[in-house]
Amino acid sequence: MDTRKDLCRIGRDMKDCGLVAACDGNISYRRDDATVVITPSGVPKERLKPSKLLVVDMDGKVVKGKGKASSETMMHLLIYKLRPDVKAIVHAHPTVATALTVSGVPFPTDIVTEGELVLKRVPTIPYAAPGTQDLAVGCAKAMRAANVALLERHGAVTVGKDLDEALFRMETLEKVAIMYRDALSFAASYETIKKKQELDEVESMFKKFDFR
Repeated sequence: MDTRKDLCRIGRDMKDCGLVAACDGNISYRRDDATVVITPSGVPKERLKPSKLLVVDMDGKVVKGKGKASSETMMHLLIYKLRPDVKAIVHAHPTVATALTVSGVPFPTDIVTEGELVLKRVPTIPYAAPGTQDLAVGCAKAMRAANVALLERHGAVTVGKDLDEALFRMETLEKVAIMYRDALSFAASYETIKKKQELDEVESMFKKFDFR
């Protein structure tokens, strides 16, 4: 069972993995009493403390703790309502995966085994302003049939049966995105090198003949 200490550990792991910067992202887990433990707004994930986490009911009302809950609380709650099997949610800003949404390139889940087995379908949710109902509704609907989703120009959301599974899916998402970026870069470099070699071959051939 997830605990407050587990959530804080996940926050540190997110920072260590480069999935968040400054006060980016939010984390939550659903308790057996149908309340949700969620990160507070404006706190860097590596500085989370168990005593600073908030507990909200399924309507978003803070029932324990002081301060303001994450600006994406609505998104978390809607996902929980539509996915009874989900017990934990991670929202982060993985750099390369997010860059794919900026470029308009669909996420390629089928290029490596990790994508097919761990991520499966990865929809990209059209842009909506952070913290809005439009974003919350769009994300929750998309995640009815997905465990990982990209938010256009706004990072990614992953869910799981516990916090570790949600984090592992986020890490895998970014790893596959990096592989895809590097593969495209290598392919472009290969084509450049190939063309250079072809030109060198032509130049060498011409040197064998006297065209004066």
